[in-house]
Amino acid sequence: MSKTHVPLIHAECVWLLPVDLLRHLEAFVAVAEAGSFTRGADLCGTPQPVVSRRVAALERDLGATLLHRTSRQVELTDTGRTLLPHAADLVARAGHFRELAAAARAAGLSAGIPPGPDPRALVEARRAASVALTFAEHPASERAALVRRGRLDVALLPCPPDEEEIGAELGAATATDDLRGRRLHLDQLRRSAGDDGRPRALHLAEEDDVPWVRDPVRRTARLAGVLDGQLRVGTPATEALTCALEYGDAILCTPAWAAAHGLRWRPLGDVAVRRTYAVAARPGVPRELVDAVLPALAGAAGLTEPR
Repeated sequence: MSKTHVPLIHAECVWLLPVDLLRHLEAFVAVAEAGSFTRGADLCGTPQPVVSRRVAALERDLGATLLHRTSRQVELTDTGRTLLPHAADLVARAGHFRELAAAARAAGLSAGIPPGPDPRALVEARRAASVALTFAEHPASERAALVRRGRLDVALLPCPPDEEEIGAELGAATATDDLRGRRLHLDQLRRSAGDDGRPRALHLAEEDDVPWVRDPVRRTARLAGVLDGQLRVGTPATEALTCALEYGDAILCTPAWAAAHGLRWRPLGDVAVRRTYAVAARPGVPRELVDAVLPALAGAAGLTEPR
């Protein structure tokens, strides 16, 4: 019988294998190594008819016969003999991947998040996560280095919106209702002042001191006639909250952050900006595990509100 050329899946891409295909490969390897569907089913811990269907589905998918079936035994075809080592390698790599994921779940993950999280959000994030999570608050400038040095398992790193893995819209939060409207337009800051005559300011956190947030807001503020001193970048959260309560200032933040601090949040009327993150992980942390904790990280970072 002539050998049939069948495209192979690169072994390094095992984590991209569809779950069904991986199960089919596991069934093929077990039957081939046992020389029997019955013994192969025992190795898989799966009923024999299910193993037979999985091998047949794999053969249909590949368009090639892998096994010759007789009443007494099973033999590899030439194609099956060619593909068996590659299939066995993929199955072994998948098993190792599962072991890594299990170890990470048992040990838990340390996650780097922005400073000043809502404690209620951290509680919910821990409850919702599929692994044990511990959170460490660090400035954005430090989180990437801590992941590289292995001090953190995962960390949220600010990134441009076109690279976003998780994020949330930014708007203006105020402690008073005298800046009216369903949206806050930046020229309202120019046209209003606090009780002491001080012009109101818009505060940007250090987390938003990035070009894709800071620069559009600054351009829009200048077009609206807002003075440079009314746009304050890198204000610590406690200071921004104090100014919102004392002077009626506005804070650029997410809806969840505003709700956690009892502020009224509105979208900006002149410009649309988002706080956006990519997730960095130290080597050895499976991407599958990173994806599983993304919702918990979003809640811990104040991108979503606690339920």
